[in-house]
This record gives sequence, C-alpha cells and structure tokens, in this order.
Amino acid sequence: MRNFGRLTIKGSLAFERSLSQVLENIALDIELLINKDLYEAIILIGGYGRGEGGVVSVNGKEFPHNNFDFVIISNNIKQKEKEYLSFKCKRIFDKHTVPLGILVEFSIIDSLKLKNCEPLVITYDMKYGHKVICGDVSSLVENKNFEIENIPSWDVRNLIVNRGTLLVINDLMLKKEILDEKDKKIIIKHWIKAIIGYGDALLFYLGDYDYSYVEKQNRMKNQKNISQKVKSIYDEAINFRFEPNYEKYMNYDFKEYQAFLKSELSNIHSKCEELALNQVQLSSPSYINKAVQESLSNNNTLKSVLKKIYFLTKKAPNISSMSFMENIKYKMLGIKGMMPILFPYVAYDIKNEVFDLILKDFFKLDIKNKDAYKISYLNYWKKYVNSNFVKEDFGL
Repeated sequence: MRNFGRLTIKGSLAFERSLSQVLENIALDIELLINKDLYEAIILIGGYGRGEGGVVSVNGKEFPHNNFDFVIISNNIKQKEKEYLSFKCKRIFDKHTVPLGILVEFSIIDSLKLKNCEPLVITYDMKYGHKVICGDVSSLVENKNFEIENIPSWDVRNLIVNRGTLLVINDLMLKKEILDEKDKKIIIKHWIKAIIGYGDALLFYLGDYDYSYVEKQNRMKNQKNISQKVKSIYDEAINFRFEPNYEKYMNYDFKEYQAFLKSELSNIHSKCEELALNQVQLSSPSYINKAVQESLSNNNTLKSVLKKIYFLTKKAPNISSMSFMENIKYKMLGIKGMMPILFPYVAYDIKNEVFDLILKDFFKLDIKNKDAYKISYLNYWKKYVNSNFVKEDFGL
C-alpha cells in the first residue's frame, strides 16, 4: 500500500488504515482502468489532503466528517476526452466511497491552465496541502507563482464573502418557526465554516496565514493584535473541524448566537478591509469606490484585462448614485466581482442611505426590506458565483 501519511488529527490508527485503504483502492482502479495519457495527476486536497480531516464518533465507531475532495490534473486533452475522464473517475470514486458513506467532490483542471492560473488561496493551499493518489504532480509543486505573497487581496475578500454567505443563509433559515435537527446541524456547520474563513482572512492580512489548520490554530493563539474572544471562537471552530461536537451547540439560543457571531465576524471583516485599503472602514461611503479601484488594480494580467473589456460589453445594473466613471469601473469587475464589495451591506444590515440606494439599483428592488435584499443576493449568488447552490436544500 502507498504511504499517504496521516489523513486526520483525531482518528485512530485503525481508522487511518481504513481511509488509506480506500485511497489505495481508488488509485489501483485509476491506474488499471484509465489511460495514463489522459491525466497528469490525481490528488486529494481539503482537510484530508492536509492530513487534518475530521472524524466523528457514532456509538463508538469512527466515521469521516468531511468530503473527499479530489483534483484531477488532466493532460492537454479534448473536451470529449475530458468528459470521459470525468465519467470514469466518478465511477471509481463512487465504487469505493458510497458504500462507506463518504461524500466525494472533484474537479478537473487542465495542466496548462493550472500552470497559468492566477495565484489564489486555493492554489497555495493545494500546492502545500495535498496527497498524491497517482501520477506526477510536479506541475503543481514546482509552480513558483503559488506562494502566499502572490495572493491578491481581492481573493481573500472572496474567501470572507464565500463563508459570510453562509451567514446570510442562516439568517433566512432562522425565520422558520421550528428548526429540526437537520436545520440546526446545517446552521452549526455554517457557523464553523464562517468562523474559520474569517479568521483565516484576518491571519492573511496580519501576514500570518498558513495552509495547515493546526499551524493557523497555533498562530492565532500567539497573535497579539487579536482579542481573546476571537481567538477563543476560532480555536473552538478548528477543534470542531477536527472532531465535530454538535451537542455543544444544540441547546444554544440560535438567533442570539447568530447575532453574536455576525457582530464579531463583521468586526473581523471590517478590520481586514482596513488593513487591505489603508484604514478605509466598511461604514465609510468611500469604501465601495476604494474597493473597486483596488480590485481593478490587482487584476492586470492579459487575461484579466480581456475580462474587464468583456464585462463592459455585458448588460449590468446602472447605479444611479454613482458617476459615469464609477459605473464604468464597477462594470469592469462584472456583477460577480462587484458582489463581494456589496456583500457587507446585505449581510450585516449596515444602515446608510447611500448604501441603500446602491443596493436598490444593483438588485433592482424598490423596497428596503432586509430579507428581500438577502433573497436577491442569494439569487445573484446562484446565477453569477455558484451554480450548484440550491435554496431548497436549506428549506428556503
């Protein structure tokens, strides 16, 4: 059997062996059933790829808590070959994981596209936090562009917003008269993911980010510029990720804790933006234009310039309170690029007539109802950011 190293922090040796055997079986089938000319490498990323996956104990038996998250680095193949590769990999993954209740997510990226990919949080995490299932991963690990110092600020803002959107979903779920156990577990998962995402972003802006959860946990504890309250909730969230304990949260007043968490995380978001934009605060009317300008200036590759030109040809809502040039600049980001900048005024209910007018035009709403903005935001989220998002999965 291949040596995959540790896959979890808290799992027993027997559990570790069982997960390694699943990965070994997947690797053997891939090597046997898939032409090696189709792929360069197949890797496991995420928690288990870092060696820090979650394990939950049910009636004394251990189960994986997180998904297996694979990345398939394909060779320069045609679309039909890529579809075939995806089909074969899914069959192999499902064969070995479905019987054990392990959920799998995977994506395919062309090796040339990966080589030329912008440095992002995910490419840095992938480079340093992965397990090789099979193939040659040199195109990833030898890519000198995927380093922490090359990650643009706008990508870390996206990290905050991706996790913060879970709080928006929670707000709407908490409108239900009764929350069943499934609802509560979803809300708790969202809290944990949001806390870790916001904490990670703060560490990045403080120059202390790392791909490892264990290392980030230690670095957060040693930070002198972060309150003990924030350190505590981040520490608890990381521990939950390693070894989930839903019972601790089940008897919470969910609405009260949601309000507390939004208050704390909005403060973190504001601190991150101050660090990124030279002390400009979220509540300042100048924030939006500053954030737009910063996002545009950090996207100057040929691909990014062509994207800006393309977005100018697309129809986008006109913001009546913005000048002609301000509208041009925001349209160069595209609706997807503008959403993270407007996110705070949807999520944190920041009250300001300037922001209300912008949200009204952007979302094409004639009302100032907070929930209406949140519902419109999630509709845009599905259309422009995450097509896999399904409101009905959360009872919305």
